[in-house]
Amino acid sequence: MRRGFSLLIFLLILGLPVIALNFGGSEITSLITERATAPTPQAPAIAEEAEPDDPVQWLSDRPALRDVFIPDELTPARYVEIETLVPLADLLAAGEAQPDESLQELYAAARAPTQLMPYCADILATIGTVCDVVYADAHETRDGRWMMDGRLAFVPSGDLGAPETTENGELMRTTALLPFTGDLRPPNEAATRIDMLQQAQSICDALRNRLGNCVVTQVTFDLHELWITDLEALPANTNPQRIEATAAFTVYADSAQFDTTSFADMVAALAEQS
Repeated sequence: MRRGFSLLIFLLILGLPVIALNFGGSEITSLITERATAPTPQAPAIAEEAEPDDPVQWLSDRPALRDVFIPDELTPARYVEIETLVPLADLLAAGEAQPDESLQELYAAARAPTQLMPYCADILATIGTVCDVVYADAHETRDGRWMMDGRLAFVPSGDLGAPETTENGELMRTTALLPFTGDLRPPNEAATRIDMLQQAQSICDALRNRLGNCVVTQVTFDLHELWITDLEALPANTNPQRIEATAAFTVYADSAQFDTTSFADMVAALAEQS
């Protein structure tokens, strides 16, 4: 009897772990599963700073567009061509001897930028914020004076518009003679040049209002003098230098809705009204 009781106790001892596993196994398994699947703590995310929008980024791979529309640089696409007639004596410094005839052309060409730089004042008063002489040359005229001609590059002061919003965009450029009143061309004076530059900008403003953008890319001042005949000039101080101005306008327009011919017609009509 005692031996049977001992055997019963022995069997109970062996069976207790099995009973515990049967009754508590689901909870144990659940606990293990929860620990295995619990999310690993993540490091706090660091917000990336958004790069500021670059309003001229769209121009980076378009050099022709960039030269026209970059807002704060001198470029080869935007300039004023100017001419002026200067006697050799006006090129000499006080007390300076006249150079040998064989050197006069080099002498005049070297002083051409200095002679043309004052014309930047006209540009800065009208269509530009920055101006500089980027090309200058000189050649002798038939009456012994020196014709100085050059290009003054400028940074536009006017609103260029929003060419980046144009679909199917194409650069379109055309020129127009700026009209003047009277039978004779106006005198080559600062007031005249300023008026013509303002006239060009007004035409461009009208184009921008219609097409969304416009740049005055070139203004050419052609110098003229009246002669009695091809060989006989008018008496001194009776024939002021006179100028004629041609302006070039460039837009970035939708080629599906607009072409160069219609653009030229629009500019011509605006020039006549100016």
